[in-house]
Amino acid sequence: MGESDEAPGGADERAAERAAITALHERYLREVVEELNLCPFARRSREQGRVERPLFDLRAGEVSAGACADALAEVSRANPAVEVVLLTFITPPGHAWGDPEGFDLHVRALRDAYEAAYQKPGRGPRYYMVAFHPAYTPRDPRRPITQDTLVPLIRRTPDPVIQCIRADLLDGFRKQAQAVAEARFRAEIAKLGPELQALLAHAVQPDPELSSDIARSNYESVGAGEGREDFERRIAGLLEARRRIDRGDGDDDGDG
Repeated sequence: MGESDEAPGGADERAAERAAITALHERYLREVVEELNLCPFARRSREQGRVERPLFDLRAGEVSAGACADALAEVSRANPAVEVVLLTFITPPGHAWGDPEGFDLHVRALRDAYEAAYQKPGRGPRYYMVAFHPAYTPRDPRRPITQDTLVPLIRRTPDPVIQCIRADLLDGFRKQAQAVAEARFRAEIAKLGPELQALLAHAVQPDPELSSDIARSNYESVGAGEGREDFERRIAGLLEARRRIDRGDGDDDGDG
């Protein structure tokens, strides 16, 4: 998808380059997301064949939000069990999507295009869409990293990516997170006196957000200290490997 004879190099050269780029993104999933336990369902989805990665080479021409929506729908029809679709974009130097803000505009346009065309009964599954980008940086490098500001740093992929997660999958995990949070909350107030138990049971609700639980866990793992250093080494290695592909040096397909 997104490929044509207008892309630089011969057909074999382009195919080899795309294969190297795809392999590098798979390394990101294994070495960063899975090995550092940054997503509760990433490994299971991959091992069960429920992850798809359409690749768009923008050096061969632009791709519209509508075309991306069509590709997402096509993947969903071809693999009804798909849970995660990773729309991956190879951008030429100077392209607007080389800037995170420019890419975010495309993500919003894709959401609108997919919802208008396919997010109707019988047309296609619902997806939650999130941008990943190699150029994400701390909002203010002078300030300490927090649970919230760590999130875009985790989302540094070798190329711009739109992660599309099936809404029914994520909603199911949210329900599980709510149940766990409720049990944790009840266990804590059970340690208090009966008067406080009654008061808190009616006045306070447990945090229902799966994303908050994931962000909290990720911050504990890679937000500071040796965990952060290991995380940054892995990201830096992947980004350098991507630059080597652009230089024609290839990728050593290392493990970190």
